[in-house]
Parts: sequence; structure tokens; C-alpha cells
Amino acid sequence: MDMNTKIAIGINSYKQEADLEKREALCLESLRRCRGKNPHVTLYNVISDQDNIDFDEFETLKIKQDGKLPYVNKIIDKLAGTDNDLIVFLNNDIVLNASFFKQLEDNIESYPTSRVHLHSLDSLDEDLKLQSYSVHGFDLFAFKKSWWLSNNYLFPDMYLGKPYWDTVYFIKSVLNSNFKILNKQPPVIFHPEHSSESMEGNDRYKVNNEKIASSTPEMGKWWHFVQNVLLKRPSAGEILWWTPLENEIEIENQLFRNEN
Repeated sequence: MDMNTKIAIGINSYKQEADLEKREALCLESLRRCRGKNPHVTLYNVISDQDNIDFDEFETLKIKQDGKLPYVNKIIDKLAGTDNDLIVFLNNDIVLNASFFKQLEDNIESYPTSRVHLHSLDSLDEDLKLQSYSVHGFDLFAFKKSWWLSNNYLFPDMYLGKPYWDTVYFIKSVLNSNFKILNKQPPVIFHPEHSSESMEGNDRYKVNNEKIASSTPEMGKWWHFVQNVLLKRPSAGEILWWTPLENEIEIENQLFRNEN
């Protein structure tokens, strides 16, 4: 990709418990380090217009929010309103490595990205204790801004922090863009282990996302891909799903680009 490409990298922060605050601090520091290696990066914190959360080196953008959780597409829309060429959104407990920039290509329009799950992480300077490649989900999406602005209508109103928004957005991306799935080597995002409540309960946010996922016919291709390809990957020692299948890119092209 052109070295002068302007890149927006955004997160969504919110008032949180101490455990997430620690993981968010690692995320913020990783993004600051990435910005230090690419002067064309601008960092953003996209938050509810009812909140006041500011971070050093981040610009704050505000959106109207339906209840306690934001719609993911509205966050990306807000990032697409900035003066940048590529927009990146990632969860606020994800560590981004600057090797991400080496994956960018001029002709690619979308980058669904899976994380590597870590046993723990206290500092960005410690050795990473790898647990698994979480190929069954996506914690970062990057889009060419011009593509997103022409195709954002494809992406339904789904709540951040609840199941299935990422896999619905994945299938919408790969079936409608020139894509590059970042779930191979080298990994570019990492996630420290923690307990999760996103699959628990039956609140309106989760129900909304489940209804959309179940009524999205293209999701059949995702379930086929994850069950018959991604979760068939061999492990590397104790690291689950680490090694892509030899023909994985060929399978991607057959499934999502209709290449025979």
C-alpha cells in the first residue's frame, strides 16, 4: 500500500471494571506504538455522546447510542467521516502489532482479522504466551474508506460486545469486496485471556444480534468455512488452530470469490 496512505485506527471505550481497564491500557499502548512507527496513522476513541472519556494521543469522536451498547456500523461510519483513506476498528482489549501495516495492499478493500489468544499478558515487552489462533471470530476490521462508504448499507445494526456481529460482518465483507483475511502467519492482533459474559443472558442486545445472524442466508457459507476448514487446522504443539491448511487460500477463493 502507498506509504502515504492515511489510516484511522479506532476503538470504543466505555466505563468498565478493573480487569478490562488493564487490558484496555495494553491496547492503547500498542496503538500508540503503532502510531510511532507510521506517521500517517491517527488514533480515535469513538464513544457515546453521553460519555466523557479522553486518552492521550487519541482524538475523541462521539456517536448517538441506543442504550448501553453501540452499533458497530455506526462506529465505523464515524471513522469513515474522518480525513483518512483506510479505516480500522478493533475491540478495546486487543493488542495490535505494527506488522499489520506490512499486510496492507493497494487493491484490497477489506481485512477481517482474527486474534491470537494469550494465556496472559501484563506488559507489551514480555514474551507472548500463545494459547490458540481464535479463527472462529474477528476482533479487527479494516476497510478502504471509499469501499465502506459505498457499501455500508450491507452491514446491519448489530451491537458491539454481543455474539455474531463479527461473523455477520465477516461474511458481508468477503462476499462483497476484494478481501484479505488476516488469520494466518504472522498474526497481527493478540488478546489476553479473560472470562466473557457476551454469550450469557438473553438481553435485547444479544437477541437483536442473534435474530440478524439467523436471518442472514449467507451465514451458511461462514458455518461451512469455520467447521470444515478453520477448525480443521492442525495445532503447533499446544497452540490450537495455528497452522493454515495447505489449500486454505484456494478454499477461500472458491467459497467467497466463486473461483473454481
